[in-house]
Amino acid sequence: MPTKKINGINMYYEIHGEGEPVIFGNGVFSNTLGWVNQIPDLSKEFQMILYDMRGQGQSEKPREPYSFDLHAEDQLALLEELGIKKAHHVGISYGAELGLVFALKYPERLKSLVACSAVSHIDTLLYNMAMLWKYACVKADPELFYHATVPLNFAGTFIRQQAVLLEAAKERYAQLDFAALARLMDAFLELDITGQISKIRTPTLVIAGEKDILKPPYPYSNTIHEKIEGSEMVIIRDSGHAVTFERPKEFNSIVTGFIRKHST
Repeated sequence: MPTKKINGINMYYEIHGEGEPVIFGNGVFSNTLGWVNQIPDLSKEFQMILYDMRGQGQSEKPREPYSFDLHAEDQLALLEELGIKKAHHVGISYGAELGLVFALKYPERLKSLVACSAVSHIDTLLYNMAMLWKYACVKADPELFYHATVPLNFAGTFIRQQAVLLEAAKERYAQLDFAALARLMDAFLELDITGQISKIRTPTLVIAGEKDILKPPYPYSNTIHEKIEGSEMVIIRDSGHAVTFERPKEFNSIVTGFIRKHST
């Protein structure tokens, strides 16, 4: 899969399928592999554009600070490079928050927006949980990182049923660039767009996991839904924060139906 110079950095991206272009925004500690459960279904109907943001996965990890505005500029530059004038944006968590920022900055480039497991601001409780994640990154301790993130990312049922799978993730965590992840966390901790998102006119679907501890649907997803006029909201039962892993079939079906409604 290709890497191209995009907005001054080497950016890794993948394209799967043909049809309406849909660009995907990863979770903060994820990469293009985070959409493994979506590729088989969604690529049958859409052109899936997956990419690692600066600081993620196989993309370059410059040492200067990151921000959602900078990520939005990167995403615009990638769409320009690919010759795509308008796309749908599907994001989860950090990637969904990027979608909100992108919709504010470049509304003319979006056909629709799906924001899953997202927030538009950070209250005291979320701040403290996010600081735990940042501390694990600063310490560059894979074991600490695992125990700080897993209980907040997944519902209890999923953790109990997928214990072996989750345990295997520790080996991958040992290979992470923790300094880059700390910079991504700094960008997240600066997010505060609740006062602006009522300006979004892009057709928007808000998805939340019923049992999301990190970014619970109430107040976060509901706030986004109430602020964006005409938006839709779906709460997926018995799912934690990582909806795309825990309930992939429901997620894929909901997203497919929404994008179809707003395709040209």
